[in-house]
Amino acid sequence: MLHRRSTPTPARAPALRSALKVAAYPAVTGGAIAFALFAIARAWPAWLVGVVVVTAASVAVEVLERVIPYRAAWARPRGDFRTDVLHWALSNRAFDLGAFVAITSMAPVGRALAARLGTDLWPRAWPLFAQALLALVLVELPWYWIHRLEHRWAPLWRVHAVHHSSRRIYWWNLSRNHPLDNLISALASTAPVALLGASDAPLALMAAFTGAHAILQHSNIDLRTGPLDVFLATARVHRFHHSPRREEADANYGPTLTVFDWLFGSRRFSKDAEPPEDVGLGGPDDDRFPGGFVAQLRAPFDARLFSDGEGER
Repeated sequence: MLHRRSTPTPARAPALRSALKVAAYPAVTGGAIAFALFAIARAWPAWLVGVVVVTAASVAVEVLERVIPYRAAWARPRGDFRTDVLHWALSNRAFDLGAFVAITSMAPVGRALAARLGTDLWPRAWPLFAQALLALVLVELPWYWIHRLEHRWAPLWRVHAVHHSSRRIYWWNLSRNHPLDNLISALASTAPVALLGASDAPLALMAAFTGAHAILQHSNIDLRTGPLDVFLATARVHRFHHSPRREEADANYGPTLTVFDWLFGSRRFSKDAEPPEDVGLGGPDDDRFPGGFVAQLRAPFDARLFSDGEGER
């Protein structure tokens, strides 16, 4: 006898959504790690692992933003989608360029130093997960300080302000970065692992986790990450960084980990506090900062945009 497939009742649907809120982050990042291990066993290059993971995670997060959104207001388009897509397609290539320059310039130096010392600079005998964690820490430390300096030094803030200009948080605005911002971040973060000669396997594992994490971090998903908020710069932690209030925005600089925010006193988070719904630069009615892609490329060089206390750091 055939039975009709049951559908969630109104009483069950909230329970399913609550479970999904808890499971979404570990499922997406865990899936990224599992795929990376599969690809590493088949000698895939780190860049290809990153591309596949980011593509798959983007699709998953796009669906989750519709199923369990965090803010209804952030789900409504504000004429920003085209700009963010162009940043994803074009501005992000500056990060690729920065990584390439760091690798081609620092890797030969590292090899020469290793030859002079008569030993590898990278601990290849360590377990894979330990090597990936080391790579993550080495990437995060200079990136943390560059990010912090971008909030403190006016010339760099003018470049970084592009990332903070979005009036809502959804996963596409992860890519809203000025090419100069991407170039500087890539050079700083890639140089240490390139100098030490990190191999592809730990870099692929790191890239898989951080790629999935970054998309979730900027997503409009109601993620319940609990104790992970202590160690990781989750969406719940990072949303405060996009506040228009400086006391909230000038904090939580770590891209993935919170360890350096803890160490250097820039950690700002309370599990009982809610981040502001109105994010971006200035108040909700402040429309000085341009919304178009080309205008945002020019923005750091337009002193009129940074003529008051909001603009200058």
